[in-house]
Amino acid sequence: MRRMIRTVGLMLLIFAAAAGWFHYRTTRYDDVIDQAAARNSVNFYLVKALVFQESWFRPDIRGASGELGLMQVSMGAANDFCARKGFLPFYEERLLEPELNLEVGCWYLRQSIDRYKNTPAPELFALLRYNAGQARADAWVKQALSNPVPSGISPERYYLSLVDIPRTREYVRTILERSQTHQFWF
Repeated sequence: MRRMIRTVGLMLLIFAAAAGWFHYRTTRYDDVIDQAAARNSVNFYLVKALVFQESWFRPDIRGASGELGLMQVSMGAANDFCARKGFLPFYEERLLEPELNLEVGCWYLRQSIDRYKNTPAPELFALLRYNAGQARADAWVKQALSNPVPSGISPERYYLSLVDIPRTREYVRTILERSQTHQFWF
């Protein structure tokens, strides 16, 4: 009986420690996300969901195609940011700094939302651009705008059905869902 109580107690302790670690991991950048999102007029929960999807809140992660940091920002986007803001270009390692990474990522997301502001779903198409690139996102927008949304289906679901890359379709669906439900766990 004592052994069982010790085992259950140990399991509860491990669970509590894991829950605390998970809470810390998913909230430690909330203030920085909030500030960068506010400066760029982007929804906090959309940015947080994007960070969760891109890096699972790991600031030092590097993507297979050279994307960097929490928001997996490309050096191309970083160079565009510098040019538009009048800054000297910065080196890759700086883009791993959470504050700078979130600022550049939120700026790029804002640019994407503005690009698609006259579409029925600006955030959806902005996320498509963020993940699959501008040329593909523009093609999906063109296709979406050339056909009416069928009755009985939500516009978002219809627009996502036009995306011919399953991984990108799931990426956008997951981020939008997580940003609406505020659920930052698996």
